[in-house]
Amino acid sequence: MRPTLHAVHGFIGAGKTTLARRLEAELPALRLNTDEWMVQLHGHDPPEEVFRAGIAGINRLIRQLAERALELGLNVVLDDGYWTRASRDGLRAWADGLGVPLRLYALSLSEGEAWRRVAQRNAEPGSLYVAPETFDLFWRQFEALGPDEAHETPP
Repeated sequence: MRPTLHAVHGFIGAGKTTLARRLEAELPALRLNTDEWMVQLHGHDPPEEVFRAGIAGINRLIRQLAERALELGLNVVLDDGYWTRASRDGLRAWADGLGVPLRLYALSLSEGEAWRRVAQRNAEPGSLYVAPETFDLFWRQFEALGPDEAHETPP
């Protein structure tokens, strides 16, 4: 069976990690989560400059690890979010270049529900802290899927 690249699209708090963990177990697959790596490498609440530099390096490492896993015949689940059309276009181009199928799963929720979940998660040990002003900034930057973007909505 050919390995597949699975990616989860959605805003903070949409349930991406819950879905990614389910896929990891059911497929099975290697699950790669940028927030978990950030917390492990840079802490629960890294300063913005550390976060920006750190996330770029983490994304490079995750991509390298994902490529190797796919080469070895393993399914991969990318638990990131792909908030912009450009990031999703890049994801599709990358999968095409690797010659692997891409399954994009879309999760959505209201702004109020997203903040409720983020505030709850902020209090949990080991989670990546999201300040209210950061949440607001991110909400304005989030781009929903376009009508031409193939995706699946999980049950």
